[in-house]
Amino acid sequence: MFKPTVLSTLLFAALVGNAHAEYPDHPLFASYPNAEIERYERIDYDQFELPNGPAGKNDQVSKLTVQGEVTRHSYDIKETSSLQIAKNYQQAAEKAGFSWVFKCEGAACGDSDGEAIGNQLAIHDSVYNFHRKPYYFLGKKDTPQGPVYVAWYIGTYETDTRVSQVIVQGKPLKTDLIQVNLAGLKTSDEPTAQADADDLALDHPLLSRYPGAELERQQKIDTETFTLPMPGKQPLSLQGDLAQHSYDIKQVSTLKVFENYQHALQKAGFTEQVVCKLTDCGNDEAMQKVGDAVALHKDVYNYHSKPYYLVSKLTAGGQDHYVALYIGAYESAVRVQQVIISTKAVQTDLVKADASELKRQLETAGKALIYGIYFDTGKADVKPESKAALTEIAKLLQQNASLKLYVVGHTDDTGNSQANQQLSEQRAKAVVNALTGEYKISATRLEAHGVGPYAPASNNTSAAGKQLNRRVELVQKL
Repeated sequence: MFKPTVLSTLLFAALVGNAHAEYPDHPLFASYPNAEIERYERIDYDQFELPNGPAGKNDQVSKLTVQGEVTRHSYDIKETSSLQIAKNYQQAAEKAGFSWVFKCEGAACGDSDGEAIGNQLAIHDSVYNFHRKPYYFLGKKDTPQGPVYVAWYIGTYETDTRVSQVIVQGKPLKTDLIQVNLAGLKTSDEPTAQADADDLALDHPLLSRYPGAELERQQKIDTETFTLPMPGKQPLSLQGDLAQHSYDIKQVSTLKVFENYQHALQKAGFTEQVVCKLTDCGNDEAMQKVGDAVALHKDVYNYHSKPYYLVSKLTAGGQDHYVALYIGAYESAVRVQQVIISTKAVQTDLVKADASELKRQLETAGKALIYGIYFDTGKADVKPESKAALTEIAKLLQQNASLKLYVVGHTDDTGNSQANQQLSEQRAKAVVNALTGEYKISATRLEAHGVGPYAPASNNTSAAGKQLNRRVELVQKL
């Protein structure tokens, strides 16, 4: 890396340090003697718009868009003129080999003393009162690593001067920082315990985290419903294994983080369903709502500046795998809201309807839910694979001779409600007939009823909810 020759006064400042040691000067240009760092920000890679002309009406300023490592400083200097400070920075840059792209002073900087130029550079997005007697310099130097741009807006307020400094070190964007491991798509039918409590083990096995990212929060849920916002399209309602992660990354841009995730997913064969860059898919408020919809906290809080949103899909192993990413910034930090859903149907044979469990449910809740009795769609014939559940119900009745039951059929809300009510009653009668016929249970102990869709156990807006609503319940009859 080149090392510019910096004016002696600026070098002296580097030796004595500044008033905020935790905020370093840029290695190319030390601060003016006795300058206090009012604010500091460094972004590993970002896009920045540098003013390259005077401010016009309505604060319109022509801008040069550059990319690279962006470092910004705001320095306050007491009892020193903007002229004295500007001449020192100008001479230091010229000695270092920078050529001027644009420079101005006073009224030549445009309307309101070129205040709009200063606002563009200022970390606060405003120079406030520090726009009197202004000077602005935009310089460039080509290096083997890429072009380097330096910009200073120097303005006064009463006897003090503020320097807003931006330095952009051009460099290629590194896009191989995220890894996709397709072996991570292998899923089991039943949830497994977390084998490793180490923080990295909490990441989704499919997708690595961005280097240096800190896990802010995470959750994994077996077979859940989730709706992904799809700006410009209908929201996407999904059901499957859900994993959500929230990561914080310091001193990096949303641009660089997004480019790395996008590159990794494209390389792994994912197909993009939605891509939103900055204001592509709506204004700040609209994009913040997108972030809230996928955020673990249901709120991105302050992390909605310079937003990117991506939904990608891969079909593998008989499943559709969706990755949704909302990437937003707050000051010099980035937060990634990550959602990964591997679609699958609800598995309903994990809880066995044994006689002792049915008795416990009746004693504690007054009813027991049976999901192991199967019917073809629209029909009331009990299927052979219902035998295990029927056997346990018969065992319950045989072990408790005084027990009487209502057998109640339930359906989801698909189709005609009256037809569903009739179907549910026919199915309840079919269960009673199976118990009294094959298992020789007295008909006086069982009474069949159907309530159709009128007593749901879950919602009827998802496949998972509908499946829970299609059930038989045993209710104790006194």
